[in-house]
Amino acid sequence: MRRPSFNRLKPRRGAPYPGAVPAATALEKALQLLAIRARTALELERALARSGYAAPERESAMARVRALGYINDPETARARARSRVGRGDAPRLAVKKLVAQGVEQGDARAAAAEAAEGASEEELASRALERRLKGRQPADEREQRRLFRALVGKGHSPSAAAKALGIAWEGTDDVEDW
Repeated sequence: MRRPSFNRLKPRRGAPYPGAVPAATALEKALQLLAIRARTALELERALARSGYAAPERESAMARVRALGYINDPETARARARSRVGRGDAPRLAVKKLVAQGVEQGDARAAAAEAAEGASEEELASRALERRLKGRQPADEREQRRLFRALVGKGHSPSAAAKALGIAWEGTDDVEDW
């Protein structure tokens, strides 16, 4: 016997929320999208384009949303940087992600620096490691290597990751500065 499909109960990808009334204009769609979460201007523009609105209508909606003050890229960047650094990402990775989301480089750097709260790179790597281990110690050398790769993957320099793990690092830090 075939199992019933519940896909029809799920909102389709891109629908703002279950039971949402379809947007008639680009401005209505923009307001629906902004009601769900804060977005950068670039993200909102891309979402409206994906929804099939013509360029003049998108531009008009974006101008109105800006005039109403519903888009604030620096504030969105600060909130997202706090979230990313709080989850263990290095500020350099937060900057890279924010720039990819449409935030200006200067705003992204300022937001990441504010989120780091003046902590050194080693201190941030240690916090990320503590968050991941939840108070326990790495079980063995294999887990230490895995944790090292995870910290470097989150944007921490290899030397900061090694210092957080208490292992010797003799290599170079070939990562770009933020």
